[in-house]
Amino acid sequence: MTTGARRGELCAIRRRDVDLDARILTIAHSVTELGRQEKDTKTHQQRRISLDAETVEILRAHIARLNEDAAALDIAPKRDAYLFSYSPTGDVPMHPSGVTHRYGKLVDRVNVNTTLHKLRHYNATELIAAGVDLRTIAGRLGHGGGGTTTLRVYAAWVSEADQRAAGAVASKLRKPKRR
Repeated sequence: MTTGARRGELCAIRRRDVDLDARILTIAHSVTELGRQEKDTKTHQQRRISLDAETVEILRAHIARLNEDAAALDIAPKRDAYLFSYSPTGDVPMHPSGVTHRYGKLVDRVNVNTTLHKLRHYNATELIAAGVDLRTIAGRLGHGGGGTTTLRVYAAWVSEADQRAAGAVASKLRKPKRR
């Protein structure tokens, strides 16, 4: 949710792609729906995105659990191991449809009506509402074309942003003098 990455891109993240100290995630590949093979990202470009402190802590805890599981099985974690894998060695990525299925079960359990893909919409919408420039948002989401796709597909109307827009215009107008 915090990265805006596609599900296949998340499945393709390897330990080497995460620099927790620098708070950077490199998205270089995607996992195909068929056969769990790696391929280029949708736009065939690698991107580096910044991570917030909370996401870094979640990833640190996840990696610590992976290390504990590997140690219990007397396995040394590899730098090229997938970060999200059903295998204790991390040599096979999670299947994208499996991630969607697990997410669907989670949201059903907590009674929330959403889908995994809507997290990308949420990410784009919140970044736009926060005033982040369009090129940065498009870059984080892996969109080419300078942000056209970002605006056309992922940006939803947000009432708080609309209220700020109204206030921004009104603040530039001269107030009439009272008599």
